[in-house]
Amino acid sequence: MQCKITLFTAFFVALAIALSPLFQRIGSSFSSFDGIGAPSPGALPCLKAGRVMPVSSAAADSLKLASGRTSVNLGGSRTGPVKWLLALNASPAKMAGEPFLRSDNRDMVEFLGGRGRYFSYADAVEKAGLLRGSLRGNSPQAHAAEAVLGALAVYEQAGVALALRLEGTSGCLGTLDAWHEAMAEASAELEAAEREKRHPSLDRLYRANRYFQFLQALVQVEEADPNVALRVIPHEGSYLTPAAALLEKNLSPAGWTALKAYAAACDAYAAGDESTAAETLRQLSGELESILPMDSFKLHFEHCVNAIEPFLGGFLLYDMSLVCFVVSLFLKRRKTLLHFATVFLCMAVLWHLFGIAARMYIQSRPPVTNLYSSVVFAGAVASLFGGTLYILRRQLPVAAIACASGLLSLLVAMNLPYSGDTMGMMRAVLNSNFWLTMHVMTIMIGYGSVFFAGFLASYHLVARFFGQGEKGLKAGACGVYRILLVALFFCFLGTMLGGIWADMSWGRFWGWDPKENGALMTLLWCSCSLHARLLHVCSCQGFLVLASLGNIVAAWGWFGVNLMGIGLHSYGFVEGGWFWFFLFVGLQVLAAASALIPQRSR
Repeated sequence: MQCKITLFTAFFVALAIALSPLFQRIGSSFSSFDGIGAPSPGALPCLKAGRVMPVSSAAADSLKLASGRTSVNLGGSRTGPVKWLLALNASPAKMAGEPFLRSDNRDMVEFLGGRGRYFSYADAVEKAGLLRGSLRGNSPQAHAAEAVLGALAVYEQAGVALALRLEGTSGCLGTLDAWHEAMAEASAELEAAEREKRHPSLDRLYRANRYFQFLQALVQVEEADPNVALRVIPHEGSYLTPAAALLEKNLSPAGWTALKAYAAACDAYAAGDESTAAETLRQLSGELESILPMDSFKLHFEHCVNAIEPFLGGFLLYDMSLVCFVVSLFLKRRKTLLHFATVFLCMAVLWHLFGIAARMYIQSRPPVTNLYSSVVFAGAVASLFGGTLYILRRQLPVAAIACASGLLSLLVAMNLPYSGDTMGMMRAVLNSNFWLTMHVMTIMIGYGSVFFAGFLASYHLVARFFGQGEKGLKAGACGVYRILLVALFFCFLGTMLGGIWADMSWGRFWGWDPKENGALMTLLWCSCSLHARLLHVCSCQGFLVLASLGNIVAAWGWFGVNLMGIGLHSYGFVEGGWFWFFLFVGLQVLAAASALIPQRSR
């Protein structure tokens, strides 16, 4: 009975931890704009990067690209992406001075007049000319200048995503009225000139022409980088930006409804009436659901997933589980703590898998589509593998490694430079659910197994220094050997399937591309390690060293080549991260080198 009470208590505590990101939103300023109630401003439809998504996803993506985060501090309070987007459109002058744009180059931030890693739009736009002049070459300053200009472009596109302010108008609704008046005036003048057989008066056409040129320039910028623009105005089965909507001669009724509602919400927010702004957007959400042929359930589901943040909840659960497992090692009566740790681990794995399943449903794709999802999936494989082994055999080291694998994967995924849980349209070369399932999932199961084996090997090498006996070392080597057999099978199968896919897509089975070489290196390392153990070329300790170093090979083949930025697998490239990559390599080298330390006697 006591055991059941403990398990139930642990389950409810784990559920509270998993839902803590949602509770934080409900109890903060997030709730009015990013809350999960229906209808919700965050669930309004938006077209970005070729996919219809809720505004909360599009705003979070833009905010992540500009600042490296999905929330910012405005006026001393944490602000969610939807409220940030509304504030950016409603109060552009005020937001221009907020230092939330980010650069990892400290010299660049100092040059822009910022502090730490952050600077404001007003700081950077004054020196945009100098930044463009420093783009030549391949220096760190050139890369930093390019990143800053990219952040400025994202900021500017987001700042005109909901409503516009034309010169000489008062407010966003005033802009709509001024546009209509200017067009009516120009139309009347053209009709009168044609009727009276005279040239139109340029004075009467001046205002309309000035507005038209401004809007046309905005549309040209939006079309130059379509993946950055947020299109929120519905029109004939697609979506337009406010600038394109105003230039549209026959804008749909739903488009006019959205255009006016967004303008009214921005004006209300600029006047300090946040409740009216939120209510206006909620009413718009309900109206669009009733008149547009859209999958409102999927939009609300994605918005709720954004609010729940399952990967953050899973990260917290892995963290708590690992702490409980470690603390239990130093307690005599540790049964209760182990129950909590086990429940936390099971819930973390389930929450981790729920996040992956949610992405699959939203995208209608297999679980691995980009670098972010590959990191998340590999961690899920390792933690699921380890959690299952722990449930079956009750080995604490396996449980600790399972927690560490999930924790590390989610930590890396959440801190990938200027990317995140984005789910845009697939690149053409990846647009195959069959091969994404057969090749990418297979190779990632292989990588996940390699990392789990490597972490377990590192544990036993370090534990040897703290008094683990020869028996424990042999048992650990036996377990790592079995896991590497699984890793070898999936790495081999994934590499072969990748070659077949490459032959179908690029016309050759193998081209010595860096990504292909990385997969081959991992495969060969697993094979060599297993043969060394099978043929008794090395001792148990030597085999564990090989398995531990296998993490370096797998990390290089999977993540390191993405940092290089060369080869045909450009869809996986990412900038930054070398420091953390080499830190990981250094830690693995230290774990392997611990085998050289004489074993401590019991």
